[in-house]
Amino acid sequence: MKKNIIQMIAVSITAIVTASFLFSCATSSIGVNVLIPAEITIPQHIKTVAVINHSLPTKENEKWNIIEGIITGERIFGDREGSENCLMGLVNQLNAGPRFKAVLISNMDIRGTGTRDFPSPIDWNIVDGICKSVQADALIALETFDSDFNIDRSTRNVTKKIDNKDVTVVEHYADMRVNVNAGWRIYDNVNKQIIDQKAFMDYKNFNAKGDNPDQAIANLPKKRDAINQSAIYAGYRFGVRISPNWRYESREYYIRKAEEFKQAQKYVQHNDWDLAIEIWYKLSNVPDKKIGGRACFNLGVAYEMKGDFDTALLWMKKAYYDYDIKMASQYIHILEKRIADREKLKEQMGN
Repeated sequence: MKKNIIQMIAVSITAIVTASFLFSCATSSIGVNVLIPAEITIPQHIKTVAVINHSLPTKENEKWNIIEGIITGERIFGDREGSENCLMGLVNQLNAGPRFKAVLISNMDIRGTGTRDFPSPIDWNIVDGICKSVQADALIALETFDSDFNIDRSTRNVTKKIDNKDVTVVEHYADMRVNVNAGWRIYDNVNKQIIDQKAFMDYKNFNAKGDNPDQAIANLPKKRDAINQSAIYAGYRFGVRISPNWRYESREYYIRKAEEFKQAQKYVQHNDWDLAIEIWYKLSNVPDKKIGGRACFNLGVAYEMKGDFDTALLWMKKAYYDYDIKMASQYIHILEKRIADREKLKEQMGN
């Protein structure tokens, strides 16, 4: 485990505060990195994973792929390069997160079907050998990889200034969508079990415009580049599905209505939440309901930043139910989600 789970749940605060001057200059915002649980829970004993390409066709199937590429116009061997980029996207995403160490195995040639059909599982003796070579607990194999694309054209009337005159011209648009179908298996080498097997469809859109249809098409990325970018994204998406990941979010808090809010803002700018809490706690008991409500709201924000989501929720509910602070309504849902996510993260990350 890269870090203690309590530290990670307590959120990594960027401490860079930017004044947003929303709500009549009454609030400021603070950036925060939030740990989001994975969609798929992987057993805690799996910490290091080897990653391998098992999607390339056998030499016999490769002949048919070449014939298919000639008939359909798809780039021959495009999926080979795409599958390699897909693996790179996965490895980069896993290593950027706090859950796994991922090692790409690029010196082994284990062939699959070269289609969207899953091949037979890799023999456990081979799995064991790969895992032992890099001290991995599991093997993640890209079992299938296939890509396709389509291009739609459209036009739109736009007004342009030509010779100081407004002239209506036709602008041509080209929209390319690249679909990537990637199938994965996760081999638990400790328990000799396949713990996940699933194919996912991900896609990326690319847009361009021009003065005529051909120019719009020409302004799109090259198909090779578009497929590779989409493949990296597909690998990234699988990484998000199996590993907790950091997401940047922002939080609003009040800086106006009482002079003390300005002093508390200075403390927030230097990440001194305890000192800010002292000020807001005193203000939460004043007769002025607007000041009291805003102080309660800020206390909710402060306790979230400290990782105490339960106390944060109590203060946010007080701000909403007792003082009718409208911003607190959505924040309550955020905190309830974070409390639910906390339990998932404990299951996924351990203590």
